[in-house]
Amino acid sequence: MERYTTSLRESSTQSKLKSILEMAIEQPFFHARLVNTLARMEYVGVRKMLKARLSENLDLEGLKHVVEEASHAIKLKKAALKICGEDNGLETFSTAHTLAGDAGEGYLQNVDAACEECLADIPADERAEINYLLSSALIEIRAEVFYPIYEECLRSADAPFSVRSIMQDEKKHLAGMKTRLSELCPDWRNRVEAVIPKEKMAFESWLSAIENCLYDTPAPT
Repeated sequence: MERYTTSLRESSTQSKLKSILEMAIEQPFFHARLVNTLARMEYVGVRKMLKARLSENLDLEGLKHVVEEASHAIKLKKAALKICGEDNGLETFSTAHTLAGDAGEGYLQNVDAACEECLADIPADERAEINYLLSSALIEIRAEVFYPIYEECLRSADAPFSVRSIMQDEKKHLAGMKTRLSELCPDWRNRVEAVIPKEKMAFESWLSAIENCLYDTPAPT
């Protein structure tokens, strides 16, 4: 997986990501809503896992993955509230309480759909588990390059929270996805490479939606 994360780290999108994160962090109103969007995306990931995984395929590591992703959602939600306080319109994951929240969820849905299309040749009774693994791997690859930049921006701004523990969990999850994909889908590398261009497009679309919100939406005074 390292060569895929290296490729994304070297992408020109990374400089745009850092610039957008720095801009958001400078404005608590927007930053809190961006963090709430990240919490929403972690929640949506949990929801998709619970829908996709059959009980006969769910082992201890699978359960831990669900719990850890749910804990990420809670940590990020608490961080969002810490930025703006509990009475600043962040009660839910609705459009009004997030920053490009619909586009963030759309990113996850687009990656899932791209994986489903890529796996169309696999029998239906095997596809759901492999789709879970493949889509999770692609999202974890993105997390591997997103969260370190975010952590760097948080530290530069002396933010009151960190995402280091989330970074550690995502690295562990990615290693687990690689192991399981190797067992269930021997040509998984070809599948990853087929979907990565679509993942990049989906991520860049979400990033542009965040940028538009930052430039086009006036923060309350």
